Amino acid sequence: MGVIKHFSSSSHDRSSNMFSKWKRSQSSFSNTDESKPKNLPNPDPNNYKILKSKTIGKFLIIEIQYLDCTNYEGKKILIFDSCDMVDLLVQKAIDPHFSDNKGFHSPIARFEPTEKGWVLAVWFCENIIK
Repeated sequence: MGVIKHFSSSSHDRSSNMFSKWKRSQSSFSNTDESKPKNLPNPDPNNYKILKSKTIGKFLIIEIQYLDCTNYEGKKILIFDSCDMVDLLVQKAIDPHFSDNKGFHSPIARFEPTEKGWVLAVWFCENIIK
């Protein structure tokens, strides 16, 4: 998901630079103004603050706030399997999206970032290990 610098691969002309401010976002394009601070609907996995955490058996539950994300004030509740806080912090980037990539820890579940969501995440971890 990078910025499209040149639309045409043949030569640099006015039309190729015309799309330089457009950024691909999932299946659509949106105009970005690089001079303004970014408030993204999707979190930057390198710009976060961990608000709380709890370990239950082999599961780690975290409430994380992505500082540049707009939905739910950037807060997410994530569950990781066979991972502790040190493992998670060593990888530096914490992406809240599910992934099969074995190169980094990815959440196995997400819950709404509310007190109810936290209670449900704890219940899930306490009951899934039985």
